[in-house]
Amino acid sequence: MRTGFIGLLCAAAALAEIHHNPGSTSPLPYQKYIHAVSEADSPVQQTYIKAKDGLYIAAAIRKPKGDGRYPAIIIFHGAPGGRGMEQLVGWSRGDTGGPVWERFLQEGYVVAVSDYRGGNMSLTSAPSANGMITSIDDGLAVIDYVKSLPYVDPNCLNLYGVSLGGNLVMYLVSRVAVNAAIVGAPATLWFLGITMPPGAPGPDRFKDLKPDPEISRKNIEPIRTPVLILVGTADGLLPVATLLHDALAAAGKRVRMEVYEHGYHDFCLGPQGQKRPDLTQGEALFDSALDALEKSVLFVKRKLE
Repeated sequence: MRTGFIGLLCAAAALAEIHHNPGSTSPLPYQKYIHAVSEADSPVQQTYIKAKDGLYIAAAIRKPKGDGRYPAIIIFHGAPGGRGMEQLVGWSRGDTGGPVWERFLQEGYVVAVSDYRGGNMSLTSAPSANGMITSIDDGLAVIDYVKSLPYVDPNCLNLYGVSLGGNLVMYLVSRVAVNAAIVGAPATLWFLGITMPPGAPGPDRFKDLKPDPEISRKNIEPIRTPVLILVGTADGLLPVATLLHDALAAAGKRVRMEVYEHGYHDFCLGPQGQKRPDLTQGEALFDSALDALEKSVLFVKRKLE
């Protein structure tokens, strides 16, 4: 019996890994990494997807040049929801300096940059007990739409969410199995059932928080999708990302976490054109973001060793 128990522990450990990576704080010239795909070859398709309650969700979609069915990745941004089409289009072209969206396009993926509804995050970031439509319903509608596109291989769909978008992605993979999921600096407070104490300001406000065991179990149990977690040591959400990793690992789910020195909150997408007074040099493209991008590409291809 003891040998069998040890074997189970080893098997669980093989499914969950935490890797620590170096990272510089020297900004890189992002211009060489963006506008890498001509819009003549891959025009931005401005799309509005009908949600469950009739609300239309904006998405900017680009496909590789040519015919055929391609793997796809849906990327959900961080808070707040309701960014609008102009912002989504800019991201899909790399206009803000982030290389992630175009890189997946270069790798032969249909890239859908999706919005979700805004409003009160506490109400829209978790399933509703009274039938209210939430961002989870929006995400499911976007998945159904992208899978139905004639140039998408529905059996090779991937999800990528950053910050609040990471919370959304975790809820989505709890309901729908996809090829792979990537969450950057995931704000999975709702997914794990974490309650923030009142008046908890500052960068250390997420330390010493605990998930709700029953909420976590209920949300994690159905997951059949491999999950890659990306987070930086300069991100206050590092403790939450660690709690997510540990909860997935304890449930025997396939999860890998990459931690980068000096990585700021949502560093993995690079510059997103946001005002960041919390960053002394504003948003920047770091070497850690490029490394995280390489690992993300390998992960969706099931080649990350």
